[in-house]
Amino acid sequence: MTSIDEIIKEEGLNILEETVSVDDKTIKDGKVPKTIDAVYAEKNGTVYLVKANGTKERIGTKEYWEKIMQFKIKENYIANINTDIEHKRDIGSCGLCKQHKNSTALLNIVATNRCDLRCWYCFFYEEKAGFVYEPTLREIEKSIKLARGMNGYTPPVQITGGEPTLRSDLKDIIKLAKDLGSPHVQLNTNSVSLGIEYFENPKKAIKMVSEWRDAGVNTVYTSFDGLKPDPNSNPKNHYETPFALQAYKEGGIKSIVLVPTVSQINLKETPDIVRFAMHNVDRGIKGVNFQPISLVGFIKKGERDKLRVVQSDIVEQIKKKFNFGMEAWYPVPCVAALADLIGKEPHVHFYNNEKCGIATYVYVDREKKKLIPITEFVDVDRFLKDIEAIHDSLIRKVMFGLELIPSAIKYLSFRKALAKKLIDYIVQDELPNGKKLSDILDRIMEEGSYSSLREFHYNFLFLGMMHFQDYYNYDVNRVQRCSIHYACGDRIIPFCTYNVFPSIYRDKYLKAHALKGKKAEKLMKESRKSKERVEKFREKKKDIVGSPIYKEVYAI
Repeated sequence: MTSIDEIIKEEGLNILEETVSVDDKTIKDGKVPKTIDAVYAEKNGTVYLVKANGTKERIGTKEYWEKIMQFKIKENYIANINTDIEHKRDIGSCGLCKQHKNSTALLNIVATNRCDLRCWYCFFYEEKAGFVYEPTLREIEKSIKLARGMNGYTPPVQITGGEPTLRSDLKDIIKLAKDLGSPHVQLNTNSVSLGIEYFENPKKAIKMVSEWRDAGVNTVYTSFDGLKPDPNSNPKNHYETPFALQAYKEGGIKSIVLVPTVSQINLKETPDIVRFAMHNVDRGIKGVNFQPISLVGFIKKGERDKLRVVQSDIVEQIKKKFNFGMEAWYPVPCVAALADLIGKEPHVHFYNNEKCGIATYVYVDREKKKLIPITEFVDVDRFLKDIEAIHDSLIRKVMFGLELIPSAIKYLSFRKALAKKLIDYIVQDELPNGKKLSDILDRIMEEGSYSSLREFHYNFLFLGMMHFQDYYNYDVNRVQRCSIHYACGDRIIPFCTYNVFPSIYRDKYLKAHALKGKKAEKLMKESRKSKERVEKFREKKKDIVGSPIYKEVYAI
């Protein structure tokens, strides 16, 4: 195998950081991949992950790298995991263990592998997999309790699939998560069957949504890959989305996040997806969380390059339309210190690797149809750096930050003191609609409740992206700080290991716990009917696009 030094010298690269990856050239189904040395390196303004096997994968621009490195997670930021399991970075037995450095921020519960779609890039749904996986409520309960035991708190839960709305007992799963203490329950759905139901039987669709809301759903996390109904944009749920959004609105769910999977095929549509979100804020859309495509499986370099999108690609596309760039975006761990200061242990941490995702908030000027980044209103960089300094000084038990501590005593709570302190960082208090940002932030910092966040989200839209890994950009250090985890029987497994190595984790586990006999046959038949229903619905294109709801939702 070629040495890293030889590759760096031959290609004229500048080493930025050392890490450990996997040898994608020797990966075989069911076999534990070997780890190999890797480095992040830069040349001509582009950063790559370079492995000792010669693989060189694009990561982002130098500007992107420099921004996230301003908030690089510190090694001493380590969450306590309640376990005696020791894996010592063994990829073949990955899961939450004593070596893992982050707690669970979102626990994924796979409710089913059945789906009402047959997307070309998916190998997960039941027909392709060859079996039906659908855990019982008792099995789901055990998984959530396991996560609670390992973290010391019941984490936020995402109910995912497959398509979880195909389960007839979905509201019971939601209620179970709430009853077990989850502070936030998120439903990950393509919204297809719901949209069809609303088009054909509005009352029934609204009743379904109301039941999910009453059971405890806080947010709907729904697919949305583009505005056009063609194979190069959003064939997934273009026709159903308008009616699903209407069902969510009338059913009382007011927090919806669009989740576009982005490849080179639909990259240029990302600004239009943001415009779509702006236009439909009143229908409950609170954010867009882009997901650059994860190229799982064996894909040749040339084919990867035709599809590969990195975080800075999306930022650059949005900048072309909305005139703000990387200066307004921040990596996940930028709020690690803040979460620690205002949270009571044990709590959700944000000790993620800085490369895992970036985000920002933007003010939606509805009259002018423009976006203004949060950095125009708040000196975000200075605030976050000062908070980090206070956090670290308190950890070291030195007397830095005395001016904040007495005010905490005076106002009887650290939240109130922090709210008062935050005013110092506001550079433009009055929003274009006349409201004061300081008043909104005061309530959020003092109360920390979802109701206090509602007004902020009415004015500001969340934009983010999580770049999940694949064979070619896999970084063991990133996985060690993963905070999005899957419940997997008696183990809790980081997102990227679970999905990047399906024959070792995801598919192996689901197949081992697949349903058998008549029950499996019955569920398989039901999902085929759901798929056929989608096909029949889309034959009514003339009626669909003629609907006032369709026209209004897409009138951006």
